[in-house]
Amino acid sequence: MTSQELLNDIFAIRWPLPHFPEDDQIPPHQRGAAVNDAWRPRTDFLQRMGAVAADHGPDCDPLLVALEDLVAIKKAADEQIRLLLAYGRVYVTPRPHTLETLGQAAGLTPSGVSRAFGAKEILAVGNLTGRRPAAVEIDDHDPDLFPGDDSRWRCTWGGSKNNPCTDEPKYTVTDKSGTKWACCDSHLPGYLRSRPRA
Repeated sequence: MTSQELLNDIFAIRWPLPHFPEDDQIPPHQRGAAVNDAWRPRTDFLQRMGAVAADHGPDCDPLLVALEDLVAIKKAADEQIRLLLAYGRVYVTPRPHTLETLGQAAGLTPSGVSRAFGAKEILAVGNLTGRRPAAVEIDDHDPDLFPGDDSRWRCTWGGSKNNPCTDEPKYTVTDKSGTKWACCDSHLPGYLRSRPRA
């Protein structure tokens, strides 16, 4: 099989061109736009192949590159699913989504949803959105509770990924999921406001 035949087959599998029956009533300009839309990712893939060939030589296999691309897309989607599950379960107020409804949407069992995310994802959602989940407990800051984490040396209860709080942490805040955050004096009122009312 020649390299062009292999590329054509990959294109047909990944980005099939739209098929228009003879009696199709779609205006020609809309059909042309649909074909152009299907060609765009093909062109992007050819550019990616050029970059891979520059790094690894002309014998790189487009099938393997296509598979690597799809694996990267799948990993990114899986990560975003975990983040959205954490958001729906921990951050949505006043009533979080149930494990059942999240599981139905994500194709998981309720127990699969509860295992799909943890403190890492909850903290990442907080960094990305600047939001904090409802807090339930406060203690003195203990850096040993945060091995290898920003919360060892700075406040993570305040700020966000793009605008982090760099103040020294004085407290350890535990949210309703059990995830621990570091909190400084200036963000302590935010913690107190987020506490569920009895």
